[in-house]
Amino acid sequence: MSLHSLLKDKLSSEKLLLLPKGFEVIGDIAIISIPPPLEEDKYIIAQEFSTFRKDVKTILRKLHKIEGSARVADFEILIGNRTTTRHRENGCIFELDVTKTFYSGKMQYERDRIANNAKDGENVLVMFAGVGTFLIPIKKNKNVTITGLDNNLDACRFLQKNLELNHTMANIILADARQINSIFETTFDRIVMPAPYGQDIFLDIVRSILSPGGYVHFYTFKKDFEIPHFKHLLEEKGWNIDFFRDCGNVAPRVKRYVFDLKSK
Repeated sequence: MSLHSLLKDKLSSEKLLLLPKGFEVIGDIAIISIPPPLEEDKYIIAQEFSTFRKDVKTILRKLHKIEGSARVADFEILIGNRTTTRHRENGCIFELDVTKTFYSGKMQYERDRIANNAKDGENVLVMFAGVGTFLIPIKKNKNVTITGLDNNLDACRFLQKNLELNHTMANIILADARQINSIFETTFDRIVMPAPYGQDIFLDIVRSILSPGGYVHFYTFKKDFEIPHFKHLLEEKGWNIDFFRDCGNVAPRVKRYVFDLKSK
């Protein structure tokens, strides 16, 4: 059920037009974007939602877009008293604080796809590893050596906790990805890179730590009309595009794309 249908008897038709249709549920926390013109209706919206979703214990209003190196947004608590939760996905458990760490439910298919693409025996690096949503499914599905890199201390702490919850192990490095060439003395067969918005530069940085014939799963944000030029640019830089797809809208005309790349 959409927010529109849920609130059709509570808000005027004019206000319903301002209300986003969707919402996100992470564990038992719901996140709703309520625009400023609906400020006086925010608790009505939250209350109706909680009546519909009995499994939700906390409702947050997203105030500002995701930004900064930690990739977290600002929130207002409308119902509930906590921002930590446990979320289950792809047979894994993830504990996180949605105000301190990044999570996107839209990427569930990709996380499962990459876990299935990985091969036993590989040395794998997950950059911007967060709480382990890419890393842990890979490790649980395949016999790999795997390392997670992130500069968010809270994310690394939750990643360690989630490794314990999922009864698995990995290397965790708290560091800035821009220093990656001075951090590692080894190379990796597979690098997963869900890069922050506007940070395509990291694709150039990782070339020196990619094994011959290795894969980079590179996630980037682009407007649809930018893709032909970007694909040409990747090929000019010596990348073979083995696969690519869009992973959904993030803003008007802007989508997240994944490119599975091999060095020529």
